[in-house]
Amino acid sequence: MIFLAADDAPLVLQGPRATIPPGWWESYWGVVAFGVALVVALALLEFARRRRQRPALTSAQQLLEQTLQQAARTSGPAAAALVSRGLRDFLASTDAQLATGLSTEELAARLAGLPLYLPARSLLLTALQTADLAKFAGATASPDILITQAREAVQRVETARRAFAAATPPRP
Repeated sequence: MIFLAADDAPLVLQGPRATIPPGWWESYWGVVAFGVALVVALALLEFARRRRQRPALTSAQQLLEQTLQQAARTSGPAAAALVSRGLRDFLASTDAQLATGLSTEELAARLAGLPLYLPARSLLLTALQTADLAKFAGATASPDILITQAREAVQRVETARRAFAAATPPRP
């Protein structure tokens, strides 16, 4: 059957048309999903590798960590005193020259002569001086900042200790 259009020209119906090709996403969604899964798996493997490489805490670090956790639950000058005591105990357990009874100034003088403590010296002294101000002068000191400084200083000391141990050639 032929239909006539408005201008009296015959209108012929055409047959089936070619299909529209699928879009990019429809064609490659599997590749994208595989790529995302691969990136996530590699990130998890790297995280696990880095976690395994962390050295075990020494007994001095474990005692310090317990003291710092106790200081985190405390507030005011008592928290500063706990951080100070923990740092002094840690230093005394790592080197016999750094006794717990030394003042902050005496510790500063002794730390200056020990290359192992050079990377952490400024953090150690800042934390100890801030704790002294809180203990003796009643200054307000945030326990969180003191605890963070103490942890960072201890991490630097232990990193330096491992570096010095690796740099020492074995004795024949």
